[in-house]
Amino acid sequence: MKTTLSILQKVIVNHFYKLNAGLFMFLFYVLFGLPQNVGGFHIAVATLIVQSQFSLLIVFASWFLYNMKCIDYITKQLKAPQQQFLTCILHRGRKESYWYLSFVQFVVYLPVTAYAIFLTVIAFQRELYLVIAELSGFVLLMLLTAPLLYLKILERNFSELRFRLLNSSLSIPKTLSTIPLAYIWNNRKQMLFITKLFSLLLLFLFIKTFEPDHYDIRPVLFCFLLSAISNCTIVFEIRNFENDYLQLSKNFPFSRLRRFIQAVVMYVLLLLPELIFVWKAWPVFFHSADYLQLALSAISLLLLLHTILLTGNITMDAFIKIVFAMAMSLFFIILYNPGIILPVFILLISFALFYSYYYEFEKGK
Repeated sequence: MKTTLSILQKVIVNHFYKLNAGLFMFLFYVLFGLPQNVGGFHIAVATLIVQSQFSLLIVFASWFLYNMKCIDYITKQLKAPQQQFLTCILHRGRKESYWYLSFVQFVVYLPVTAYAIFLTVIAFQRELYLVIAELSGFVLLMLLTAPLLYLKILERNFSELRFRLLNSSLSIPKTLSTIPLAYIWNNRKQMLFITKLFSLLLLFLFIKTFEPDHYDIRPVLFCFLLSAISNCTIVFEIRNFENDYLQLSKNFPFSRLRRFIQAVVMYVLLLLPELIFVWKAWPVFFHSADYLQLALSAISLLLLLHTILLTGNITMDAFIKIVFAMAMSLFFIILYNPGIILPVFILLISFALFYSYYYEFEKGK
């Protein structure tokens, strides 16, 4: 419970007060800096308010406008893509979720609540019990109704997220490994089709035109890696999707090793057409024992591209330059035929980057 409240405090409440620091400083200066007799001034104003229904209505109107400001800010925060993880609160139950959101409303509405308590004390001294009831009723109304709206927004976000993730025409199990692929299938069909067409055509032309005079795995290995690396735009889209819609998955009780294995499975599925098609090059271009090197090299390469995108807010132009530099480096490395050492080394680097940056990166920082 303390952890959830701390997260809400840091994500929503603290940012609200930082954003409105200028307004609060101005009000503090006007209310406490200008009057010579601060105590007498505020008691006189409070007395005027509680003794006049018209003045009380004006105060209620200003408090209502402030509440609208609070609601507008909080709803925008709850709807923001980077705050999608807050939908995890719903797993605590609707009632408990309501009280968590009530805490947020109470803290951002605290300046009004504090002043309402001050007015209540003044009204109690003058035995204005109707005014006390009006003050209490209004503040409670503001504090208890706004969280219902926040709860509806979280529930709608959760429903939209489920629809976006699960409404796939592919009849595949929806796991963290397959949800990004389902998104690509539903929303990036043209990109997926063009990428796979180019990738498979590259392999086909190589197999049909290249005639080796002796067995050497290096040509088909480099061609297969080029075929795999042509999927780089899909990798970029997968990372954007994860950052925008799967932030809440970081709260799941999975180890980083398990998450990395899920990423491995995802790229195995993505490269499945290439992994099947490359068998047309057997046994002329590679032997069965070397297939593991081909497959592991391609999968580890896409994993490395994926984890590089975890390290910072990398644009598509910068990412393409990284991909080009990686392809040129692989060409010279493969000339020395490092064997299975190369994909294992790439896989280890990918895991190290994944382990270091998975919980640290937030797009836009």
